[in-house]
Amino acid sequence: MFEVEMLPAREGDCLWIRYGATREPKQILIDGGRAATFSAVKSRLSQLPAKRRKFELLIVTHVDRDHIEGVLKMLSDTSLKLKFADIWFNGYDHLNLAKVETFGAMQGERLSALLTDNRQPWNKAWNGMAVCLTSQRMRHKTLAGGLKLTLVSPDANKLTKLLPVWESECRKAGLVAGIGSKPAETRGLESFGAIDIEALAASRFKEDTGPANGSSIGVLAQYRGQKVLLTGDAHTDRLCESIRKLKRSSKRLKLDAMKLAHHGSDHNISKQLLGMVDCKRFLVSTNGAYFKHPTQIAMARLIKFQGNGATIFFNYRSKHTTVWNNATWKSRYGYETQYPSRNNNGSLTVTL
Repeated sequence: MFEVEMLPAREGDCLWIRYGATREPKQILIDGGRAATFSAVKSRLSQLPAKRRKFELLIVTHVDRDHIEGVLKMLSDTSLKLKFADIWFNGYDHLNLAKVETFGAMQGERLSALLTDNRQPWNKAWNGMAVCLTSQRMRHKTLAGGLKLTLVSPDANKLTKLLPVWESECRKAGLVAGIGSKPAETRGLESFGAIDIEALAASRFKEDTGPANGSSIGVLAQYRGQKVLLTGDAHTDRLCESIRKLKRSSKRLKLDAMKLAHHGSDHNISKQLLGMVDCKRFLVSTNGAYFKHPTQIAMARLIKFQGNGATIFFNYRSKHTTVWNNATWKSRYGYETQYPSRNNNGSLTVTL
């Protein structure tokens, strides 16, 4: 088996990947969503028998609150008795290698302290060093059970750009980088506008330049010939460069599934990126509550340039996702949509 379950993380990410034997598969977690979503994630993980609460890996892609807050709750909750063979996370000390939305430098400091104080395995596969691309060669790690992870983001330059922002956020909170945290404020729900797929798809691409998103750990997960691109909130230029190396002489990189970067933001989904992959399953992890994700422009690009024969999987039924379940558009562009059941909003499993 090889499957990805998007857990209810509201506007954030919490991905549960399972592979191997159906009865007792190997498993990894990527991110933990918001603090407020942890109860739902905990309820789902609590269904695991005690002997199956061991994970080969936990990846904390970056320090934005909608990815890291739930991890803090998870690692602080001793009742779950989760065990991780390794935890990949780039903390402050890993940034010395060479507009931020709800940036979580303080949460990053808290996670660093948790990992150190509880003697958790931290970047063990990387000998304690940063999880990043540092040369022209791609970097691979193979987990127990045969899941191969190829790093596609970040690179050393992206991490370095985060350093002054991290320090600045800590100073604003009256902290020295390396100590403490405090919660940040959230934004309100924005309005939803009219949609013209052709016009939106043709709009000029403006790339995400946020240092936090640029620091996202992204991986290509491969198991028994199947490939899933798990992007976090990674920048498009970094993803395109990695895909260019991975596809070699082929015109496009063949994928069995791809999680849209940054929950389907138009600043992270470009025509160029979509044109570099051959994929028929696209995963959208968000309820759109704070930032209108997935954005109209990003979805228009996806439908226009990759829609034919593709299925788009949404883990939430929301104002920003169900609008794409439009029979006219689906017929015209040749795509399908899948949503969770109405009594299980926020959770959807994609089987490969």
